This record gives sequence, structure tokens and C-alpha cells, in this order.
Amino acid sequence: MIEYEIIRHDKIRGIRVFVNTIRFRSIHMHHDAEILYAIKGSGKVIVRNTSYAIQEGSCLLINAYDSHEIVSDAVPLTAVIIQFSPHFLQDYCDLRTVRFDLIDLQSVFAAEEYAQLKKEILQISCAYLEAADSFALYVISRLSDILYRFMMSGHAERVSEAEYTRRHRDEKRMKRISDYIEAHFQDAIRLADLAEREDITVTHLSHLIKDLFGVSFQEYLRNKRLEHALRLIHSGRPLSEISAEAGFSELKYMTAAFKETFHMTPAQYRRNVQQDPIETSMQNSSEYIWPDHEALHMLQKLF
Repeated sequence: MIEYEIIRHDKIRGIRVFVNTIRFRSIHMHHDAEILYAIKGSGKVIVRNTSYAIQEGSCLLINAYDSHEIVSDAVPLTAVIIQFSPHFLQDYCDLRTVRFDLIDLQSVFAAEEYAQLKKEILQISCAYLEAADSFALYVISRLSDILYRFMMSGHAERVSEAEYTRRHRDEKRMKRISDYIEAHFQDAIRLADLAEREDITVTHLSHLIKDLFGVSFQEYLRNKRLEHALRLIHSGRPLSEISAEAGFSELKYMTAAFKETFHMTPAQYRRNVQQDPIETSMQNSSEYIWPDHEALHMLQKLF
């Protein structure tokens, strides 16, 4: 399911930092750009249908409005994430129309510069989580410096206002569609029904979804159902019941989804979950956002 994530900036206007442990994060998008630094585990991040391997020490930059999906390997991926609004420096640099072409940061920067970048990401994150005096000024200044280097790297371009307006219009349409699917994914949903609601042809909507998100309608609907099944996998309920509640018409379709995504059956996945202490803290969820004080303690040990 393509979910439009609403990001809250509770501490600093336009910036949010948190540590997240992720088993599976279905296809989603938001109006903030995102720096993701993996500190434990491995997996893949799929951005607009391009897959990027991620492991401890990897850093990715994801543009605002780019759909992305996160799938962990056997050990859940833990990452520190810095999200920033394109508007947070609007009086000095209009980031709304900037697109960065440097998703895998390690492939762009030299080893010494990349090591320094990771150190700065940790410093920014710790300052944000600790929230000591004048932390906001420190976070804004250091993040601005990183973005300046991104801009000067030769991997940034400006799109036209017309292109920005078109993307913004398409994003609103996809938010309406994702809201509808969020409410009805457990039922039978047809692409034709959604096209009728949007007053466009099935072909137009199918191409729009593929162009914007890199997946078909059936793929993102399957992902939403899979994410719901993961919330129930801890329970002792029969897998057939979980499959039905998640919206799969038959257990074999849920099994196929697990095999394709995690390379194991639902039963095998359940056994792995029961043996993993991190998974125990993620009951009824496919991700776990760490409290600030615990996240800070975790990051400080990396210096």
C-alpha cells in the first residue's frame, strides 16, 4: 500500500530525528527528504522500484515525495533517520524544486569524506535527541552544511515550477487513493473502482501508479496486506485466520508474499520472530521507534 506519511516536527520546525528498528516498511512517501544511516542489521531499500542493498554503515538519501519500501534480512534493520522539510531553509535556499541524484551516499563520496559524513550524522542525531541548550541552532547549522555539500557534489538539479506543481498534484491524488485503500485493504478492491472514484480511466490510473511508485496496483495492495499480517504473526492464531484478516483470499497467496519478500514461509518467519528478543519488543508492529533516551544511549556507544 502506498501510504502518505504525515511527519510531525515536534522539536525543531522542519526537522525530525529518530532511531527506528524495521522488519518491513511497506511502500510509503512523505513531503520530507530523508537521510537514513544503518547502524545494525541489513536488508534493502527500494526507491521508485530501484533496490539498494543496505547494511551496517550504509547511508541513503531519499528525496521528498519519492516512494520507498524497507525490507530487512534475518536481523531487523536499525537505522537513525533524519527527516527534513524542503521548506526549513526557504528564506535562503528553495529546496522544494531540488532533486538529489545521490541515493547511495557511499558511491558518491570518497572514503574519508564518507566517514566524516557518518560522524556528522551521528553528532546531529545525538544533539537532537539530547535536546540540550541551543541544540536547535547546532542541528540546523550542521545539517545545512551537509546539504550544501550535497548541492555542490554535482548530483543535484532543479526542476521547473511546472514540474513541481505537477508532482504536487499527483501526490494529492495518490494520498486520496492510499487513504481509501487503508480503509478497505481487507476487502476486495478493484483498480476500476479507484479509477471511477478519481474520474479517470483504468489505464491512466495504472500508468500513474507505476510511474510514480514503480509498482503495480496489485503489488502495493499485497504489501499493505503483508504489513497487516506481520502485526499478527506474533499471535498464536492459525495462519489461515491471519491470512483472511489481512485480506488475502487464500493462505497460499499470503505464503507467496512471505516467500517473495522474506524468502521463507509464514510459519518459518513466526519461529524466527519467537527466537529474537528485538522482535519481542515489536509486538503488533513491523517497526519500533526507540524512545529518545534509549536511542541517544545507543548512538553514543558508536563514537
